[in-house]
Formats: sequence, C-alpha cells, structure tokens
Amino acid sequence: MTQIKSSYQYQVGGSLNGDAPSYVTRKADLEFYKALKGGNFCYVLNSRQMGKSSLRVRTMQKLQAEGIVCVFIDLTGIGTQDATPEKWYAGIFYTLVSGCQLTSKIQWRTWWREHLELLTPIQRLSLFIEEILLVEIKQKIVIFVDEIDRVLSQKFSLDDFFGLIRYCHDQRDTYADYQRLTFALLGVATPSDLIQDKTQTPFNIGQAIQLQGFEIDEVQPLIEGLKEQFADPEAVIKDILHWTGGQPFLTQKICKLVIRADRDKITNLQKDSELVAQVIQYSLIENWEVQDEPQHLRTIRDRIIINEQKAVQLLGIYQEIIDQGEIPADGSAEQMELRLSGLVVEKEGKIKVYNLVYQTVFSKHWVEKNLEKFRPYAQEIRAWIASEGQDQSCLLQGSQLQDALTWALGKRLWDDDYRFLVASQTLAKQQTEQLLEATEQASQLLASTRSKAKRKAQKRRIGFVWIPVISLSVTIFVLLLRWSGLLQGLEWSMLDQFFRWRSLEPSDPRIAIVTIDERDLTEVGKWPIPDSILAKTITNIKAQNPQGIGLDLYRDLPVEPGHSDLVKLFQSTSILFGTEKIASSRVAAPPVLSESGQVGFSDIVVDADGRVRRALLSLVDSDGELRYSLGTILALHYLKAKGINLETVDEGQKVALGKAVFKRFTGNDGGYIGSDSGGYQVFLNYRGQQDNFLNFSFTDVLKNNISPDSFSDRLVFIGTTAESINDLHYPNFSQNLRSPNTEALQEVGLNRAIADFPNQQSVVRF
Repeated sequence: MTQIKSSYQYQVGGSLNGDAPSYVTRKADLEFYKALKGGNFCYVLNSRQMGKSSLRVRTMQKLQAEGIVCVFIDLTGIGTQDATPEKWYAGIFYTLVSGCQLTSKIQWRTWWREHLELLTPIQRLSLFIEEILLVEIKQKIVIFVDEIDRVLSQKFSLDDFFGLIRYCHDQRDTYADYQRLTFALLGVATPSDLIQDKTQTPFNIGQAIQLQGFEIDEVQPLIEGLKEQFADPEAVIKDILHWTGGQPFLTQKICKLVIRADRDKITNLQKDSELVAQVIQYSLIENWEVQDEPQHLRTIRDRIIINEQKAVQLLGIYQEIIDQGEIPADGSAEQMELRLSGLVVEKEGKIKVYNLVYQTVFSKHWVEKNLEKFRPYAQEIRAWIASEGQDQSCLLQGSQLQDALTWALGKRLWDDDYRFLVASQTLAKQQTEQLLEATEQASQLLASTRSKAKRKAQKRRIGFVWIPVISLSVTIFVLLLRWSGLLQGLEWSMLDQFFRWRSLEPSDPRIAIVTIDERDLTEVGKWPIPDSILAKTITNIKAQNPQGIGLDLYRDLPVEPGHSDLVKLFQSTSILFGTEKIASSRVAAPPVLSESGQVGFSDIVVDADGRVRRALLSLVDSDGELRYSLGTILALHYLKAKGINLETVDEGQKVALGKAVFKRFTGNDGGYIGSDSGGYQVFLNYRGQQDNFLNFSFTDVLKNNISPDSFSDRLVFIGTTAESINDLHYPNFSQNLRSPNTEALQEVGLNRAIADFPNQQSVVRF
C-alpha cells in the first residue's frame, strides 16, 4: 500500500478559523468587511456549506482587530421547542448583554422583568439598544445573526425583529449614536421568505453579499497542500475545480481525499487528472448515500424531496435543466428554492447544474426514480411526454383520474403535470359530452322509430302489439337493474366525480377550526388531553368572543388534573357545545353540558363503499327525545342570533331556514336503493377540504400565539386530525385517500351550508 502522509490539513465542514491554512479568500471577503466597517447593513443568503460561517468568523476577527465590537447570535442555540415570543426575544437580549460584556453593568433578568407589564418583548429589546447598548458601548457595533432561516421554524411571526433592524437604520438620520450600530444576517433563505410585511423589511436598504464558489486565482492556499505529493499541483487543483465548480465544501473535501488516496486502489494512472477522477468516483459517487460524511449530498437531496408538497415541482424544474443544459433565470420563488438547495447556480442570467459531481449523482435517472416515487401516474405521464402530448391513450380516466386529482390537491406541481392533468380532464369531459350526445341521438332515434312504427301500425295492424311489449320489456329490465341496486355504485361514482370537477369554494371566514395533530399531541405529551390544558385553550378562545364553540371531543370521563376547572368553564360558557355518540357504541356527553342542553351528537352515516355522502341532522333517541347533531345545533345557535329559526314545511316532510328548504333524504333518493333513512338526513354539499377554512393549531391557541381577532364573531370547532387517534373516514370527493376527522369537517360543512342558505331561494337536493 502506498498512501502518502501529508502534514497539511484541509478542513471539511464547520467554520474555518481566521488562521486556518486552507482558508480561501474570495471577493466576498473584502466586500463584506468593507461594508460592515462602513456601517452598512449586510446579508449573506445562500445554500448550505458555501462558507458563510467561515466568512463570518474571518470578518469578525478583522473587525475586532480594529476595535469594533462584534456580537454573534446563533439562532440555532435559541431553538424552537417551547419557544414563545417572550423567550425568543429574551434569548436575543441575553446574548447581546453577554456578547458586549455588559453583565457587570446590568442585571439582565431583573431589567427584563421590570419592563414586562408595560412593554412587549420587541419594545424591550429596542429600549435596551437605545438606553443601554449604545450608551455603554462607545465603539462601532456589528451584530452578526447566523442561521437566520431558523425564524421560519418558529410558530409565531418575527416580522417585528426585522422591523427593529429597519428601525435602527432609519434612526441614523435623527440620532448619531445609531450610526455606530449595524447588523449582518447569514442563512439559507430568501428575503421574501424571511419577512411577510414588506413595509418593515430591511432588505431593500441593505447590501446583499454574493458568495460565489472558489475561482482558480483564489485557491493558492489549497495548492500549498498539494505540493507535497504532486509535481504539478496547479493542474490537480484545476481538475478538482472542473469537478466541483469551486463549491467550497466539495473542493476542500476532494483536496483532502486526493492527498490521502490509497494508490493501491487506483490503477492505470497516466496523469494526475485520472487520479482525481477515480478518487471522486470511488470516494464520493459510488454508494454516495452511505459515504456522504460529513453530510453534504444528502442535505441537497433532502432539501429537494423532503417536502412532498413541493417535490414534484422542484424535480420538474431540475429535469428541464438537465434536458436543456440550462434555463433562463426568472427570479421565481421556485428557482430560488432550487438554488438554495445548492444543486443549481445562476450564472450570466442562466440556471445550470452547479458542478459535475452533482450532475453525476443527481442524474436524470435519479430524477425519474424520485418522480416515479411521488407521482401516482409516473408511467402514464412519461409516455405522454414522449409522444409530445399526442397519445391520448396515456391520459388518465375514471378512478385513476379521480385518484390523481385528489393527490394533486394542495401540491405545487411542475408545468408538465398540470398540462397532463388538464389534458386528462379535457378528455374525460369530451367523453362525457360524447356520451350525452350519443344518448340524445339514441333518444331521437327512438322517437323517430316509434313514430315510424306508429304510422306502420296504422297501415299494418299485424305486429302492432309488439311495440308496447318491447317497450315494456326494456322498461322492466332497466327498472329491475335500478331497483336491484346494480346501478347504485355507478350513480354514486358519477356524483363523486361531479364534486371533483366542481370548482373549489372560496374559504369561509365565519368558521374557524382548531386542530389537534401529532405535533400537538407530542407537545402536550398525553392523550386524552388533560382537562386543565383543554380548559385553558377554550378560555383563550372564549376571550375573543366567538359566536359559538363546538367541542368535537368525547369528554364523558374526567382527565385529571384540572377537571373541576373544566366543569366550571362548561357551566359559565353558554356558547359552548359538546358532543356525544348515541346511535351505536354510545359515548355520553359531559354531564354538565347535558343538563343545560348544550350537546350535539357526532354520529355519521357511512355508505356501503365506506364514503360519507349524507349528513344526519337529527334523530330520535331511545327515550323518544329529538336530538340534533353538533353541526346542526351550532348552526341553529348561530342563525338564531340573526333572527332565523328552524321551521317545518310540507307537513313536516321538509325543514326551512329562512328561504332555504332542506329536503329530507328517503331510502331511494339520488341513486340509493332501500338505504337506511332513519333520522333527518340530507345530502352533503361538500365545500372543500380542511384548507377551505381558517385553521389554527391547538398548541398555538393554548399558548395564545395567535392574533387577537382570530375567533371573534366566528363559529369555532375543536377536533382531532392526528392519524394516531384513528378518527378517519372517506369523504365522497376522495377515491382512496383518508381525510382526518370527517365528523368534524362534516359538521363544519353543514354549518357553512346552513349559514349560506337563508339568503338564497333554493332547495337542498341533488
């Protein structure tokens, strides 16, 4: 074995110290240093492992050597778990106090608490900067905030933090002390990602530092480490840059690999460039997901495919880049997101793959493999694209199209996906129109035939008797099919298809949903949720004066601690309605709510194919008492305040709310055959999925991390969407995906329907 030892150290990953021999000084180093020294606000936003942290360390050392006070805030250290605005800003405050060595001048805990009642956290931070930081520190101050993209993981808006940076900059014209203060932000994000309120953004007054890869005239420090083993180290570094495109992490890593290469593994070497290529092949590319240490390629992979909602779109753009070699840069959010992964780079107005290593690892085969994993129609769209959109046999039809449309809801897809789905829908529409046209032609032909038969019958009485016989036979045959239930599944499918084709309804601001998902269960740490936590959450909702609160959680037994608090809350909240199950496997309602009549049942009607197409508005229980569903009782409560009450019409066969009339379902309505029509049932008019309503997480409501008017004058439903609770059913607009807590969504949909109809002259029927 001939492995040559080297005394030179390349650093792969992490921040390089200012005196690290392999630190490469780039154009950005001088720009960053000069801008901050001049008091300019700067930001370095780029993909990971591009040397941002090393740039920050080197720049801080140079500024500190000139007497400038530098404070480093790493947002990773502040964290996101259990973080509230109060804790988050307190963490920033403490870091500034300790970083500026002011702990002897200020008792930071005492100071922060003394201003607790009068000032918000951002106001306290602003006051600290003005009255203490700029007073005690007479030198220039640069505050470096690294991992700024961590603000995107917080459950609350941090626009005020960026607004404070803008405020400090604007104060320079009025107060000279603010001219000594500036900020530098570093991270993996775009300015538009970081701040929503464009009136507060500091990014339009700051200087963007463009951090590019290593250029050949900048890499002399790396060449020094190659001199010990290569006669022509300049040629070797050129070969390395040919593979890496100057990407800092990869360049350092390959330099380290080639000087440590086991020459026994490398054969038939004619020149050093072949050594570089073979080292890259067996140390990086082969079995790359296992060999990727420190992690780099897997970080890029995860950035692209970890989010299923965006993966198809990003893969589609990247596939176009591979096919064409490059595409025009348009500044779109999608292109920017792909650039932030590090996989592609913008050069001279074009987007292209960053380097040959990435192009080899993330090949066209890799893209197709992942697209096939995400797309439920991968083979069909591939064949359709290959035919340049001419082969209609590749398009989706029937249940396959229904599945694809359901899957596509809420996702960001690539242009080819949208064209493919639109083409499939257009074909389905054409086929439906052709079927209707054929039916019309058949009707006309039948009418013509009957007319001719009638005329012939008048001339020839022989055979006249066969016409009614044939008509009667056909009619009886169709009726037998209908009443046997053989057509029931087909009619259901057509009804479901019409729902999928129908445009989505706009979101309804009168209804809000508080969801309990897996993250909330993890936060609470227990199921069922303790009564004390539930009581606090409902109290926060109640404080905003909603019209009504629907608690779609079974609460028949105490869940300590805090049961007495929850009972008191139930007793004092006349707008709160609980739920029970009464049709089968009975689950009682909270006793205190039952006594006051503030209970609605949660039972639903499920069709034979497992889908929910009907709503059960009311039923008579075993004691002969009329009971309403949770959705119905809340809707009636909401409308009663507006002077609209429930009335019966047509001798009790229908009910009306204002001008709206709700036709009662019977066992043979709308394609059903002999179905159970017990209680008062109506067809459901689904308004869309959960995203069509205002949604708030249980944890955010519990911690009051919501705006003060989130629930004002609204109906609020509290229910579970966590899969582990297994409260799942099929809605009629979904072919094979399960929607969480259909009971809660059904109640919301019913509320929306009832709230809409009083202003319409209509009959609710299909």
